[in-house]
Order: sequence, then C-alpha cells, then structure tokens
Amino acid sequence: MLPTNAFIYFKEYKDNEQSLTYPSERLVKTVSVSVTVLDGMMAEVVHTYSVEEKITAAIKNTVDFGWIQSSGCSLHHQEIVDVIARSVTGINIPWWCKRM
Repeated sequence: MLPTNAFIYFKEYKDNEQSLTYPSERLVKTVSVSVTVLDGMMAEVVHTYSVEEKITAAIKNTVDFGWIQSSGCSLHHQEIVDVIARSVTGINIPWWCKRM
C-alpha cells in the first residue's frame, strides 16, 4: 500500500533526500472528508442560490478542524479553516458540474 504522499514522493528529483513539501496525513484526511460533504450536498443545492456559501458553511460545521488549533496554529486557526473550505469548494464544485 502506498503512503498518502506517494504522488509527491514520485515527483522528487533526488533519490537520497526530500526537497518537496509533504502535507500531513491529517490535512489529507480533512480535505477528503470535506470533499465527501460536498459530494453529499451537491445534488440537493446545485440549483439554488449561494451554492458555494452553503457548502462552505456545511464543511466548517461538519468537518473536524480541531487538529489545526491543537497543533500550534491557534492564532491562525480560523483563517486556515476558511482557506481549506474555500479551496475545496472552489476546486470541486466545477469538477462536480463537469461530471454531471
């Protein structure tokens, strides 16, 4: 089984040292759960107003972002949560629409 960061690992240009930035397993899981929330809601809200805002709010209310604050980022916790939620919706809403 490949690790979460296998794709990034294969992009390394040196075999004996890491030069690329690897996301934490918690970040990968948080984004994955956020995408699952989005996929579960899209069919219901796709034809309504403020789709992105509704899904962003649902992600913020549903997904556990506590690990960000507990890992020493308490000062910027809310800003990081906002960026993750907006990034997930900004990328995945157009992808969802293309699939349908």
